[in-house]
Amino acid sequence: MIAVGDSGSVELIFHATATQRGILAKSATVTCNDNDRSTFQLRLNVKIYNGESPDSLSTVSLSSTRLKWSAEERAKEQKLLVKNISTAPVRMKLVSQPFGFVEIALPDDEIKPGKSKEIKVKVDKLFAESEFKKSFTVELSDSAKTRFTVPVTFGVTEIAAPVTRPGPAKKVPYVDTTKAGASVLPGGKK
Repeated sequence: MIAVGDSGSVELIFHATATQRGILAKSATVTCNDNDRSTFQLRLNVKIYNGESPDSLSTVSLSSTRLKWSAEERAKEQKLLVKNISTAPVRMKLVSQPFGFVEIALPDDEIKPGKSKEIKVKVDKLFAESEFKKSFTVELSDSAKTRFTVPVTFGVTEIAAPVTRPGPAKKVPYVDTTKAGASVLPGGKK
């Protein structure tokens, strides 16, 4: 609930499947007690690249595309290495983060061309639940104001598909259908 005159944030999370590609649009409906706009749509447009597509980041490269902690690793600080692959120095600014879930420390100084800096991330000490799936977004100081978003998960167990092994092959009798009177029906029936 948001008090009159106050504001809040809404987080939309889009989970793409391994087979989805191209431009997709999703929406969420917001319902409130505002007399002028009691219901409205928030639209999310995304472009999903396949695994062979080049990285869309042309200013920096990242050592990982996501950070995750198991329940046993709660106190572990994770480091995301950001390398400047452009020809100009860049600074980083945090533009979105899941408050109360993770603590994020960006480097204070710029990243010179060809050099790297670390983003340090750890689970917030006050987080009391057993799991979360969130993300944070960083904006660069380049002319395009490039942004990248890093998913962060804690305590989430990913379910792997069961490994199945094929059973022994069944023997199928060979039938030479070029001979007169040969049967192509199961069991040799004519």
